[in-house]
Amino acid sequence: MVYPKLKKTKVGYFYIPNDFMHPSLQQELQKINKNVYGCPSIGGLNNRLFTLPSILSVEIEFGINKEGPYYNYMLDEKVHSTSSDMHELMGNMLSVRASDDGRAVLQQTISMIFVTDDKDLEMTLMNPLDNVDKINCSAVIGSFYPYAWLRPINLSWVQDNINKPATINLVRDKPSNTIFFNKPINLNEIEPTEKILKFMSYTTASINFHRNIRTIFPTIKRKRPKGMI
Repeated sequence: MVYPKLKKTKVGYFYIPNDFMHPSLQQELQKINKNVYGCPSIGGLNNRLFTLPSILSVEIEFGINKEGPYYNYMLDEKVHSTSSDMHELMGNMLSVRASDDGRAVLQQTISMIFVTDDKDLEMTLMNPLDNVDKINCSAVIGSFYPYAWLRPINLSWVQDNINKPATINLVRDKPSNTIFFNKPINLNEIEPTEKILKFMSYTTASINFHRNIRTIFPTIKRKRPKGMI
């Protein structure tokens, strides 16, 4: 068959409990591709392409100055409070570093975790189809296998011209990222079990002790409990 019908893989997602993000800010993933045209090629993306709406309305400037990488942000006060809790959230969520070639890289951490028992499921984070308003920066594309790597989502942008500041403008409820799965999935929000939370803690903490995760990934994979979803 040119367009085989693939069985949907079961995938769950959840926000890390008791994290710095208030539940009222959390967003649900939205399915992008709905084949209402009867086209096999369009249908091939059914249940594989999703978008993550932005949890924030905020303008962020980032770059490199004499003191090193930096970022500044301005919340949309029509949408968000400027309370100390909100600023604490921004501090926990945003980070900036210098890339190997000296450009600034901004990361926004979303405390959303994906769980699947499918070892071959790959998910790719990429630029939203409805592009984020940005100046002098580009979205960073990355992929991973959630079976043995329970980690929060990182949305990243890299500065294009090192001599100019970069700016992104996120708008709540509008797409901030597109997530592509290498096979169709059956996606549902779940309540994490103790087994899931324990393994998540193990995987997320491992990056604090190792410079190259590739070297320990086989061990992480072996320690992954069976039947987590």
